[in-house]
Amino acid sequence: MYHTLLKPEGFRKGMDLYFQRHDGSGVTCNDFRAAMADANNVDLSQFGRWYETPGTPTVTYSHDYNSEKKMFSLTLTQGSLSLAPLHIPIAMGLIDAATGNEVVSTTVLELTEQTQTFYFENVDGPVVPSILRQFSAPVKLLPESGTVDEEALAFLAANDTDGFNRWEAGQKLFSMLCFQTMNGNNDTKTRAHVYDAFERTLLNYEMNNAMKAYALSLPTESTLAEELDIVDPLSLANARGSVRKDIARRFQSKLMDLYEKLTSEMNESSNTGSHNGGVDDGFKVDAESIGKRRLRNILLSYLTSIRETPAEQRTAAELATAHYESARGGMTDKMAALTALASMHGEETVESARDQALQLFYDEANGDALVINKWFAVQASADLPDVLNRIKNLTKHPDFTLSNPNRCRSLIGTFASSNMKHFHAINGEGYEFVAETIAELDGLNPQISSRIGKTLIQWRKYNEELGTLMKMQLTKLMSGPQKLSDDLFEVVSTGLK
Repeated sequence: MYHTLLKPEGFRKGMDLYFQRHDGSGVTCNDFRAAMADANNVDLSQFGRWYETPGTPTVTYSHDYNSEKKMFSLTLTQGSLSLAPLHIPIAMGLIDAATGNEVVSTTVLELTEQTQTFYFENVDGPVVPSILRQFSAPVKLLPESGTVDEEALAFLAANDTDGFNRWEAGQKLFSMLCFQTMNGNNDTKTRAHVYDAFERTLLNYEMNNAMKAYALSLPTESTLAEELDIVDPLSLANARGSVRKDIARRFQSKLMDLYEKLTSEMNESSNTGSHNGGVDDGFKVDAESIGKRRLRNILLSYLTSIRETPAEQRTAAELATAHYESARGGMTDKMAALTALASMHGEETVESARDQALQLFYDEANGDALVINKWFAVQASADLPDVLNRIKNLTKHPDFTLSNPNRCRSLIGTFASSNMKHFHAINGEGYEFVAETIAELDGLNPQISSRIGKTLIQWRKYNEELGTLMKMQLTKLMSGPQKLSDDLFEVVSTGLK
């Protein structure tokens, strides 16, 4: 926020003074604030209230356009646990509703009162505000009406010039559709907005590839769960999977066209490097190459989600296998392909492709501990009907041991924290397996056992049936024959309160 308020030059001046005054000595937040204020000759005393205010402030907004005066007004109201208003920097811009062109570039509004209205003159037509650009302040931004304008979100997701707000608008739309799908509410309007934003983003060839990859990505299951008071993990995971599959089917040909275009460009770049006489395996770490890989891997995840029929399963497996085999140098493409393959099941040829890829990845690791950790993790997060049995078998693998913290995290920790659908299986087997493993692990490494144990203490967050099963495992840990370490005891006792 200092950087936003003072701009890069002012922030640098503040940093220079800060180091001049305090290099090598103990400091406080107030020392830092004083350096920023003194270097720029500004009063930041109100800004200091941030350090005294618990929780996350909210900022509500409403706006109006007067066509006669050609004036746009934006009203912001802040709310927090502070007894007096905070000093909140709100970066915003205005985008022409008809053309998508930026009318007002990023401007920082300083919200220092409970409610303030800001006016923008000489605005020739209706505009869409892009508020809180670059996440200029750690606040929750909410419409004053309480109703989200889906049309505005779709517009921003496709047109906003600010990368963060473009991504944020898309994430909100995706989330709304996932929740509606989970609740059986097939709102065609929301779906149409999601499809519109997705297509315009997909076909925007002027957009940075890395940014496009983020903009096309669905929110993770854990991100979606954070927005719910009570979570039904299976319904949530199925809803997200359904949305991803629906999007993939609707835009399958366009997704494949872009995938093939990126593949061709990457192959051409690789061949050019080799023909120039250098040793070039095709793997480059410049921003453009990183962006292409990231986007191509996102496209792969969509395309390989279409696998309901045997023919579709074979097509998905063949695409992922080719993606793996064509990966050059780095780990990024191989992991994307392996992640897709790890969750494939059905026909014998499909499962064979999956198992061969996993074996090949393991063999290529050649004992590298970090790569082997990835091999365990990708299987722990797989969406397979028998994934728990597979994980239990992996605990007997020669390369697995509970005494290795990273290996333990990669398999047991990944399953408990990143495989929502199967960790939270309705029969409670996932909880039981993790609890039993924690009990065994506790004598070897209390820090790791207590960390993984935290996945069981959020039982109030889940529906009654699952919550009861989670709490039952905590009770068993507490009353078991083995005395718990202080670390694990603290976690379990807190969870049972």
